[in-house]
Amino acid sequence: MAQNQRIKNKDSRNISNGKISKNNKSSKNNKNRAGHQRQHSEDKVLRLAIILVVVLFLAGAAVVGIKYMNPRPDITEGMKKLDEFNRVKVSSVESEVAALEEEEARVLEERSKRPNSEKFKEAVIFGDFTAQGVYEQEVLGESYVLARESACVHDPDGTGVTENLDAAADKNPRVIFLLLGVNDAAYENGSAAVFEEDYRAFLAQVKEKLPDTRIYVNSILPVQQKAVDEAEGLADIPEYNARLQKVCKEAGAVYVDNSDLVKEDCYKDDGKRMRQRYYTAWIKRAAEVAEL
Repeated sequence: MAQNQRIKNKDSRNISNGKISKNNKSSKNNKNRAGHQRQHSEDKVLRLAIILVVVLFLAGAAVVGIKYMNPRPDITEGMKKLDEFNRVKVSSVESEVAALEEEEARVLEERSKRPNSEKFKEAVIFGDFTAQGVYEQEVLGESYVLARESACVHDPDGTGVTENLDAAADKNPRVIFLLLGVNDAAYENGSAAVFEEDYRAFLAQVKEKLPDTRIYVNSILPVQQKAVDEAEGLADIPEYNARLQKVCKEAGAVYVDNSDLVKEDCYKDDGKRMRQRYYTAWIKRAAEVAEL
């Protein structure tokens, strides 16, 4: 019986040792598995690091290659050349402009020095006694003027306006200067409103007979009080000029105000006719306005 008990104890130890051995083996396996997992994680991190380094290296190499293949040009020298070119270009343009201005001034000076007979060779001065003063004061020859002392637009047939307009059409001038209106203002039965209508009709005739001629309508000159005392209607000259300006605007004619040229020492004894000093100034202005 004692022997059986020893056998049983021995088997018990063996079983116990087997369990221990089995447990030890399982623990060892777990340790090995954890080690493998750690090793695998470390290898994975190492591989990722290597891959990252390789990618960065390749990216850097690509950038360097691109810069090498497409180097940024040095534009400093080019900019200097461009600046020099611009300076030369601006200087050249300024020189050309100065030369043109000098040439223009020279041409204008030469034109201004030409005699009036040459300037007005394609022009006609048309009107009343104001127009007659051009040749009476020896500023220009009579052949350039078509005028009659009493000429007026309210009676064109009776005062020579129609006849002279036909003569102007025969000449077919490039430019015509109209100096009319003072006799209309002096007319005792006249008025500014009637004058406006009469002048409108007259201007239409001028344009019809001289379609290619530039028309310059001159203002009625102011008069002195002694002239107004002789003909009260002359006091209304400013209103007549306003109507004249209106008609010119409608007809497309150029209105030329010459009142600023009239000085007190320009008047003759009758207070309405002008001396040579006025016509000297007027002929110069007429040439400038018409670019003769």
